[in-house]
Amino acid sequence: MLFLSLLLTLASACGSQASSGRIADRFRVLVLTETTGYRHDSIPAGVRAIQRLGRTHRFTVDTTGSSSGFTAKRLARYDAVIFLSATGTPVAKRAEQRAFERYIRAGGGYLGIHAASDTRGRWPWYEQLVGARFTRHAPGTARATVKVEDRRAAATEALPAEWTRTDEWYEFDRNPRGRVRVLATVDESSYRGGKMGADHPIAWCHRYDGGRSVYTAMGHTRESFSERRFLAHLKGAIEMAAGRARFDCAP
Repeated sequence: MLFLSLLLTLASACGSQASSGRIADRFRVLVLTETTGYRHDSIPAGVRAIQRLGRTHRFTVDTTGSSSGFTAKRLARYDAVIFLSATGTPVAKRAEQRAFERYIRAGGGYLGIHAASDTRGRWPWYEQLVGARFTRHAPGTARATVKVEDRRAAATEALPAEWTRTDEWYEFDRNPRGRVRVLATVDESSYRGGKMGADHPIAWCHRYDGGRSVYTAMGHTRESFSERRFLAHLKGAIEMAAGRARFDCAP
């Protein structure tokens, strides 16, 4: 009888663990990969990298190639929405835009990666959420020096003060400094073709319209998403956007 009782107890415990699965994830993110402009071939590598980060650091990653599912009910499931090089007008319908605006106003989080700032639609609210709009980049990809300004933020705490790496270096229609907390700049003297000048922000964060916004202009190449330091940058940015890391982002 004692042996049978032990077997039943063990079976019950195993069944309970099987039904609950692994330890509950800390938060949930949605990755949007929709594009209506240039489509980066690094997007699949970016999705895989974020999924690996989710498995390693216990957060759930859902992906979608279309914003047609942007409704208030669906977006409310997520702690952050990640626009992964989503170019052009990926959220084109006004109903979808309004749903995303309500999501941010309710305290949601946004992370824009690289070409998420390459917008061509008439949605000024979104451009203000990002912080600036892409206008051009220096020719090709180049090795350059990134200068980390804020090493207390989760997105940059694992990075050296000067970080040399290869990417496509974006420029913007305005310098966002003064409206955002600049996390890192790129040193234009370390590569050719830069035209923003001595103060060239490349990653930043800010509170906007009730929500959290983090943006990094890096992530053009497939290789970025297997680069140890870039993955640390990405992990911290995701946690900040999701409200799971300190968000000291006043300008």
